[in-house]
Amino acid sequence: MRPDVLAEFLGVTIRGLIDPLAQRVSTLETRAPVPGPAGPPGRDGIDGTDGQGLRYHGVHVPGKTYDVGDLVTCGGSAWYCGRTTTGAPRHSPDWQLMVKGGRDLRDPRGPR
Repeated sequence: MRPDVLAEFLGVTIRGLIDPLAQRVSTLETRAPVPGPAGPPGRDGIDGTDGQGLRYHGVHVPGKTYDVGDLVTCGGSAWYCGRTTTGAPRHSPDWQLMVKGGRDLRDPRGPR
C-alpha cells in the first residue's frame, strides 16, 4: 500500500474514533454539575469556637501573666502564647515564634 494512501486511511480512522469522544467531552464540560448527596457534617474546629481570638499586648512585660492566644513582641519578633505563662519568649516553651525579626530595611536614598 502506498504511504500516502495509508496515511489518509489512518487519519480518517483516527478522526472517526476521536471526533465522537471530543464531542462527548465538550457536552460534559458544558453541562452543569449534578450535586451529590450531602456528606456527614465535619467536626467543629478549634478556631473561634471558644469565642476568643488573638489579643495583641504590645511589647512583652517580664513577670506579667499571659494567656493562650495572647500576642507580644520581644526582641523585634512577634510571639504567640500557647499556654498561660509568666515565662518570656525565647526562654519558655509556652511561646511560639510567629514572625522572626530581621534587619531594619532602610532605603539608602533616604526618607521619601
